[in-house]
This record gives sequence, structure tokens and C-alpha cells, in this order.
Amino acid sequence: MSLRARPRVLHIITHLDMGGAEGVAMQLIDSLRGSFDFSLFAVLEQRALSAVGIDMAQRLDAWGVARSAGVAGRFKSGGVVLAALALNRTIRRVRPDIIHVHTEIPELTLALACRLSRYTRSIPLLRTVHNSELWIDWNRIGSWVTETLAHGDAVAVSRSAADADWAIATRTARPRADILHNGVAPPPPVQPVGARRRFQLLFAGRLVHQKGADLLPAILEAAWRATARRDVIVTIAGTGPLEARVRAGLADRLSGWTVQFVPPIERLSHRLGDYDVVLLPSRFEGFALLPLEVLMAGVPIVTTRAPGLDEAIPADYPFLAGSQDVTGLAARLVEVIEDPAHARVVAADYGALLAERFSPAAMAQGYAERYQALAGAGRA
Repeated sequence: MSLRARPRVLHIITHLDMGGAEGVAMQLIDSLRGSFDFSLFAVLEQRALSAVGIDMAQRLDAWGVARSAGVAGRFKSGGVVLAALALNRTIRRVRPDIIHVHTEIPELTLALACRLSRYTRSIPLLRTVHNSELWIDWNRIGSWVTETLAHGDAVAVSRSAADADWAIATRTARPRADILHNGVAPPPPVQPVGARRRFQLLFAGRLVHQKGADLLPAILEAAWRATARRDVIVTIAGTGPLEARVRAGLADRLSGWTVQFVPPIERLSHRLGDYDVVLLPSRFEGFALLPLEVLMAGVPIVTTRAPGLDEAIPADYPFLAGSQDVTGLAARLVEVIEDPAHARVVAADYGALLAERFSPAAMAQGYAERYQALAGAGRA
């Protein structure tokens, strides 16, 4: 491997779209592009990018970061092989000093690419483990992937994520993943809004089991029954396999409240001031960025003590409930609806503490040190 003043790092993500792992990759590229040359490979190629994907693509282009994609559709029925071949072509063209892979679909694609190319396998590898439940329904595949990539270094975004990765059995000895918490850039300050005509409630995330999307109808109906306020606008920003179920569950159920479904919101952190509360009933997370951004913006969030979240949100934060605790989440939501001014004061206090604890600079420095070590090892 030739000596370069600026090591080349190839990020592998699932797609150009909303996601915590995608957000981390973008944040690292932005923070460290003065010291490293980055490129990016998205396993899944969308025929039409969402607003979030368009924003990501525009930023990558503005930064001069080369990007490529694997396969459009059919990933589970042979498309993974095409994606792995496309990844190997990208690696041959880019010739990275380091490969940095995020989450399961990219890991599966890279593992197959390594089996198909000795050159790909020879490149120093960094894995970031982003979730606290891994390879759901894919246990045997997950073991094979983790074994194939066991030659790489690993970091985890939380203790729960490190535990989940360590629990995957491999024949190859590997160290436990170090914990490197995600950094969160404080969003723009929320301007005082005074008395709103309507109370704005937001759910922002993928409509999947992990995020508790299936619980939304029951939580919202319980809150609706417990408060006399009827001036509430519920915005559900996201897409996913549970969308039809959530829509059906909310249809004609919350008389007086307005429920609207919108696509994922690009640069959501810049628009958090439009909302009075964010609802996130997750069952588990790797290390959720959204709750930290929300609180740093001075906006209250009603969420759970789920794995991954429990390492980010202090245990004494008052608007927490147990995972899948519909009654508790609805009660916390009503507290915010009934007294939004007090809830904002509480959120601002916790947000200031979290901004000190989860510094983007500390995260970037942690990854920069790992990149330099891997680049040095690859050149040795």
C-alpha cells in the first residue's frame, strides 16, 4: 500500500436516506475531510432519492466526496451478490487505505465481497456497531458475516451495542468492541414561539417495530382520551413496512386532532423548533441521536428506557416510560400537552448537560485516531 499524506477512507452504508448510521458517516466525513480523503458506497441504490437523500447527495458533491451504489432492489434474492461485485469494483477504483462499514446490510455485502476478493479482505477494516439487537431473524447469516469480518477492528456506539456484538459466536478470537459514543452537534437555537394556536406533536423515524411505530395509535388515543385539548396536530414523518397499519390504527380515532403523514424531514435538527414535543416509543436503539438533538434544541421528548436510549437519556429525566408501556408513554405525553412551557424548561436544562457529554469533536477525534492507527498498520 503506497504512502499517502492523507489516508483514503471508504464508508459503506445502507443507502442515501434517513438513518442513524448514515448520519454518523456524514458527520465523520464533514468533520474529518480536512485530514482524510473520503469516498462513500451505498449498498442500496434508490431510483428516486427522498428529500433526505437529495440533501445528503448534495452535501457529498459539495465536499468533493465520490459516491457510488450497489443494487436497486432484489437485495435478498441475489441482489446482494451484485452489490458485492459493485463494491469490489468501487474498491479497485478507489483503492482505500481503510474500509469503514456501518450496520448489517453493508456488513453482509462486505463479507461477501471479501470472500470474492482477496484484495478487499487485505484492506484494514473498521466496523461500527450501531444497534443493540443484531441480525434479527438472520442469526446464522450474522454469525457467518461476523466471522468473515473478524479480522477488522470494531467500535460500538453504546454498551448495549457492544454486548450484542460480543454475543455473536465466532471461531476466530476477536477483542470486544470499544465504546465510542456518537457525537451530537447542538442544533440551531430554538426561537421563542410564544403561545401557539395549535400544539405540534412529532414522531420522526422509520415506521418499524424497533421504533415502536405499531404502538403509536394506542399511545395517541390514550393521550387524546386523557386531555381536554383538541388543538393538537400530530405529524408522523417517516416511511416503513408498518405505515399502512399505523394509518389504519389512527383513521377517524382522534376527533379534533389533526393527523398528518409526511416523508422523512431533511435536516430535521434545523426544524425542531416547529414542534412542542417529539414522541419516540422505541423498543431498542444502538445509540439514538434524535433524542439528544431534540433535548439540545430545548424541545421535550417523550421516550423510553430502552437499551441504547438508557445510556443517552439520564434516568431522572421526567418524560420517560418503560419500553412498550403504552399507558406510561401516554401519561408522560399528556403532561407535556397540558404544560408545554414547563416541559420546555425541563428539556433545555437536560439538553445543556447532554451537549457537554456528547461532543462531536470527541467522536471525530476518536475515529481519527483509529483511522491513523489502521492506516499505519496497513502501510507497515
